[in-house]
Amino acid sequence: MPSKIPRNKTKIPENNIKPLLFDANTPKIPTASVHTFLYKTQQQKTRNNSIGMVPKKKMDLWVKDYIDFHNSAIEDGKLKDGFPYVIYVCSKNERCGGVGDRVLGMVKAFYFAMMEGRVLLIESEFPVSLKYYLNPNLVQWDAEFPQTETVLDTMGKGATRDYINKYADILGYYFERCNGDKVKKLSDIMKDKQMLNLKKKYVGKKVHQAKSIKFNNEYSSAFHQAFWTLFKFDDVILSRAKEMKQGAGLALLKKNVDAPIRSKEMMVPYVGLHNRQGDHLIPGVKTTNRLQRKTVTTQLLECYHTLKRHFPGEYQAAYIASDNYEAKEGMKKMDNTIHYPPEMEIFHVDLSTRKEGNPKMHEEEVRRGFIDTWAEVVVLIDSDCLIISRSMFSTLAYYIRDDRETCNVHILDCDDDSAVASRTNIYRMDPLILVYTPWKKPKYGT
Repeated sequence: MPSKIPRNKTKIPENNIKPLLFDANTPKIPTASVHTFLYKTQQQKTRNNSIGMVPKKKMDLWVKDYIDFHNSAIEDGKLKDGFPYVIYVCSKNERCGGVGDRVLGMVKAFYFAMMEGRVLLIESEFPVSLKYYLNPNLVQWDAEFPQTETVLDTMGKGATRDYINKYADILGYYFERCNGDKVKKLSDIMKDKQMLNLKKKYVGKKVHQAKSIKFNNEYSSAFHQAFWTLFKFDDVILSRAKEMKQGAGLALLKKNVDAPIRSKEMMVPYVGLHNRQGDHLIPGVKTTNRLQRKTVTTQLLECYHTLKRHFPGEYQAAYIASDNYEAKEGMKKMDNTIHYPPEMEIFHVDLSTRKEGNPKMHEEEVRRGFIDTWAEVVVLIDSDCLIISRSMFSTLAYYIRDDRETCNVHILDCDDDSAVASRTNIYRMDPLILVYTPWKKPKYGT
């Protein structure tokens, strides 16, 4: 049975059932113009003071039509009567995870909503309101909606097709959870027969066997498209990312002041690095949860040096992000081409203001920490080459970048000359496998 949690909302009458579904035949509704995605090439070394967005025309057909369906359901900032919907929620009442886990949860919610013919809405208010930092982009996920207290575990690992269909006539409900080891992976949703049947309407081919999906780049492409459908970075995040790059000493004066970009600066070609040491080392966070995946600093440093050896003179510096100040300092001492801004907040968007951290943290301090966290993700996204460590932080940056056009090398690939030399590497496994499973054994140890 559906569970209920207090949200100061009223339950929808039982006779208010959903009357329509999204499918391939849904009429297309004109949408607002889309910003052009500025693909970076090996020749383009200037920063545009903004992260480019993938244009709708480059998205898969089922994503395009879902955008049209979603937009047709919203009018004057409100969900129209009769449209079925589902809500991703992040509040003080439930654990939402760090930035990578949160976005992965919302990406999964996006494709689940598409598969079920529902409008996805996002109610993320902890520790601050998400929409002021990641703005709605191609769909208005912050629209007002009919109040409901219904909560369903349709994203749960044990939620069968029969269970999901059992509640298909409920107009709107909250996901009970979207993160953690007890929920479906992105690959589970993309391999669901209902999702495959939805795609079949577009490609006109026999439904693929689930095992065949692993041979294409569906997960990285799906994540990339979902992110840019849902979000664009607010100017406060982009401005802070620019300040971080300047503070790290990566900014140079731009000679061509007439160049058609917003920024009058160019950046030193830099490599993005992330050194994960663990939540328990984040300032102010007290937790005994010491998960594996601690970055081996010497391995990350060697990976950076390998990349520089393959491309002498091309990558002049590196930006190091980390959840630990000492890790940053240590890497800079080992190599003075590795940089970071002297002033920034290391902040965990889920733990820093819960009981593990400081629940009474001042509102402005929370805001600064949230901004700095997302701004550092942007700095990694905007790097000339990204070394992906086994962290959701760097993996998130990888998925937001276009892996077909940008230089990305996983730390486990750094002893593979062909992977380093190719630079444009696509990692086809599920995001959780890429992060949590040592999918490749280094040739020379760690």
